[in-house]
Amino acid sequence: MKQIYGFLKSQKTGIIVGFTVTGLLIIGSLIMNFFPESYEGLSGEDITFFYNNPRPIHTWFYIMFVAFAMYGISIFFCTLDSILRKVKARTSKIPLYGASIVHVGFLITLVAHLIGGIWSESGMPITIADEWVQSGEYELKVTDLETTSYPNGMPRKIKAQMKIRKDGEEYDDTLGYNNPVLVDSGTKQFLLQNYGNMPNGVVLNIDGKTSVFNIKDVIEINGSKVLLANLFLPPQFRIPAIQLVSKGKDGKYNKSYVRIGRQNAQNVKGSNMIFEDIKVTPAVAVSVKKNPSIPLTLIAIGCFGSGMLLVIFRTAYKMVRV
Repeated sequence: MKQIYGFLKSQKTGIIVGFTVTGLLIIGSLIMNFFPESYEGLSGEDITFFYNNPRPIHTWFYIMFVAFAMYGISIFFCTLDSILRKVKARTSKIPLYGASIVHVGFLITLVAHLIGGIWSESGMPITIADEWVQSGEYELKVTDLETTSYPNGMPRKIKAQMKIRKDGEEYDDTLGYNNPVLVDSGTKQFLLQNYGNMPNGVVLNIDGKTSVFNIKDVIEINGSKVLLANLFLPPQFRIPAIQLVSKGKDGKYNKSYVRIGRQNAQNVKGSNMIFEDIKVTPAVAVSVKKNPSIPLTLIAIGCFGSGMLLVIFRTAYKMVRV
């Protein structure tokens, strides 16, 4: 047992396994680059892909998984041995524990990646505009969208002001590239995919009276009910057009289309209808990602930060004393 313990806590073991992991990561990157068809469906941190699709070409990953486990075990025993030595020596100077705290942070990072790789989920993109959109227990809507661009037209900065609601309670947040909206202690993320203006209504002039209507609204014209069924945009139609559905005298439902522009005015149930304009609202497309490892990642960052500060403080203290 002592030989096994000595082997596991050895720095040599950690260095060899670390280089092995690095080499396998390089090999894996090259394989994925030259054989992308074998990795269709792989996304983000998901490692279940390799176990749901076992193939010889994934051998590098299976070996790397074992090497990572070995690496974690080695760091665990190495850290444990270091802490036990300091405790036995009754070391009371906190800065001497800095390196051990950094190692603990690294162990937590490995565990976080494992949890994220197995249980993280990525949902299909959803579009959010100025109306509440449901996503699980949360509702979201866009209240404002600010964009700036580079001279070549490429987006420079995107800032969408969001309202989030859960169980009747509302709060504000900001969404942008590299600035996701985080909920449930960061385990659920709304990531910005695209942005722009989304049609959400039309401006109609009926017998000289202009009004704004939403798609699926029912309009009463001369005692008849007309459903504003759909809005078609290019390339579906050459120019934007609305689809109207109404019940005829024979009891059957009739469809008619009114194209945008005064020159395309039509008689609908005895009234002159003009499709004047399209009402748009700022909208964003977001993908929803669930990652239960986020709290562990934050703890790991705290360990790394505090450990490194202690190491720096100890080094600086030694230099001053010299």
